[in-house]
Amino acid sequence: VVLVYKNIEGLFEEESVWVQPAGENYKVDNIPFYAPNIALNDVISVEDDEGILYFDELVEPSGHSTLQVIFFKSDEAGRVLNAIEQLGCQWEGMKNQPYFAIDVPPNVNYKKVRQFLDNEFDNKILDFKEACLSAKQSK
Repeated sequence: VVLVYKNIEGLFEEESVWVQPAGENYKVDNIPFYAPNIALNDVISVEDDEGILYFDELVEPSGHSTLQVIFFKSDEAGRVLNAIEQLGCQWEGMKNQPYFAIDVPPNVNYKKVRQFLDNEFDNKILDFKEACLSAKQSK
């Protein structure tokens, strides 16, 4: 499914995500890298445009959150990502790129994840964006 979003310069971009059928809708099956406001396991509706499925609307939020992380010190990525896993999150990355998408499941204490990433930011290791915060984790 193609997600259309505005990039940091305000230009439209597209990102494709994997999905699984969920009745007449679809469940997002990977962590979005760039598009905001969508998370792993969200149920979405789509619009079929000549065989290409485009995101239409969020049908049911999953309770997951998505963080986008870029490393300034790529040699620290392994340590940080291991710590993220220890906090109960999973991540996806692109080969030879310092950019990662992190999934925060609904049962994970987001405050601990946020404190950890804030500390890494303060130490100039990385920067991150809260691309999609679930209602539970944004409180």
